Amino acid sequence: MIFLQPICAAPAPALPFYGSLVTTAAVGSLTSTKLTLALTLVTLWHSPMSGSSIETMTARSSSSRQQLRWKPYVLRRYAIAFLFVAVAFALTYLLQRFFQYPFLFLFFAAVMASAWFAGTAAGLFAVIISTLIADYFFLPPLHTFVIDSMDIAYFAAFIVCAIAASWVSSAKRQTEEALRKARDELELRVVERTSELQKTVAELQENERQRLLLEDEKSALSDQLQNRKLIERAKGILQRDLKMSEADAYRAMQRESQQRRKSMKEIAESIILNDELKRGTH
Repeated sequence: MIFLQPICAAPAPALPFYGSLVTTAAVGSLTSTKLTLALTLVTLWHSPMSGSSIETMTARSSSSRQQLRWKPYVLRRYAIAFLFVAVAFALTYLLQRFFQYPFLFLFFAAVMASAWFAGTAAGLFAVIISTLIADYFFLPPLHTFVIDSMDIAYFAAFIVCAIAASWVSSAKRQTEEALRKARDELELRVVERTSELQKTVAELQENERQRLLLEDEKSALSDQLQNRKLIERAKGILQRDLKMSEADAYRAMQRESQQRRKSMKEIAESIILNDELKRGTH
């Protein structure tokens, strides 16, 4: 074991280290096999861990954690099945004295409940446990797993019915879960569509409000333009008849509007009406 001393005393990986190792091996009269083993150990000692090795270790660690999380869930499902079968066994054991033939109907209920609440695998597990319990405690000869030739058909019918009950219960549970999932997805789609429709309705209402505002503005502008035309025409009549400037005609209309407490439009309409009446008289 002389060649292990320089390996443990080496400070850091470097090429002179190999030279010192060879020198030590030569001085210690190591064999070629020991020298090869020493070089292999040094190479493995100083070689860094590859990325693929790290990824492999990480994947294994993640898989182990998933398995640890998954095991309690599986054990809980099988424990539920075992509990249902135990309850069925206790009730059947108490009621068996009142019946001439083995009363095994409660085991069917236990199998169906196991398949419903814990899944297909737990239902089959309940079938196996129920079969063993029924054979050992209720079918003659009792307290043995030997089946009487006269009870083989009864025992086979029990197994078939238990498996059928487990399958029916599991299928109904899967169908119910599929329907519930479809209903949830449908409700989600309805909520999304309702939200989209509400958003569309809000946009339409906003567009209608904007349209009404534009129409009101358009109507106001039309009224203003019409009033402006009437005022301009009335000013032209005053300028023509009274020989005054445009500014004086406008101020005269303003004074008349203030005195009579009427709008400029009404004053302009009265001026235009008087002018038309004068023309009609002449």
